[in-house]
Amino acid sequence: MLVSTDGIVLKQRKIANNRRMIVIFSKQYGKISAGTSINEKSRTKAALALRPFTYAEYDLFRGRETYSINSASVRTSYFSIGEEIERFETASVLINYLDSILQEGEAMPGLFDLALECLETISGAKGSCETVLYAFIVKSLRMLGVMPELGACVGCGRGLGELGTEHPMFSVTSGGIICAKCAAGEKTEGNALIYRPAFDIIEVFRFFLSRPLGSFAKVSLKGRVAETVRNIISDYISRYLGSDVLRNSIRLEV
Repeated sequence: MLVSTDGIVLKQRKIANNRRMIVIFSKQYGKISAGTSINEKSRTKAALALRPFTYAEYDLFRGRETYSINSASVRTSYFSIGEEIERFETASVLINYLDSILQEGEAMPGLFDLALECLETISGAKGSCETVLYAFIVKSLRMLGVMPELGACVGCGRGLGELGTEHPMFSVTSGGIICAKCAAGEKTEGNALIYRPAFDIIEVFRFFLSRPLGSFAKVSLKGRVAETVRNIISDYISRYLGSDVLRNSIRLEV
């Protein structure tokens, strides 16, 4: 059966008979792996559509369990990402994150549109663009149904006004903010992963959720704030999504 879909290239690898397997995040079919004999090094429009950071339309032959790319045409090539090392590193983490969390054949059109918005923002960013990535990941947590609890203590259920701490703590283990008493109980059990940030982590997360990604192109978290936000998100997606992309990428220097 012949089908068409918009998609973003996540990765590729060589397979037998001079073919390549292209992993695509498609809008209509989710993450799919599609074989092709198109020569990536040629200058054809189809070849350009096989390269990383490319948004393209793919004409596919869909079998029972496999896809093959018959032809492809570029919609947008975010080539400027490769012109600057920080943009390239950030976009690389983005597509690795998508590859690590997406399930084969599960369509997520909302996340697809958000990923395009993220690539567009990264391609035009000046200087550091990691804040764009953090905002994307936090927004994706809500779409994936694993958003941390930000409105009340995950242990006892008390609201923010009752917690009595200058800045609420964050428990990765329990999945959200936590009061001092419940945090002490978690530590007693021995497996707690709790952060006590010197800033309001709830405000940061809600800021990420409330604004479009494009607004973060000129926003940069600094120093210990950036490091702590990164570490919280890294530990959280590792625990709830099985993704270690932030942990395995270059750490921030503060």
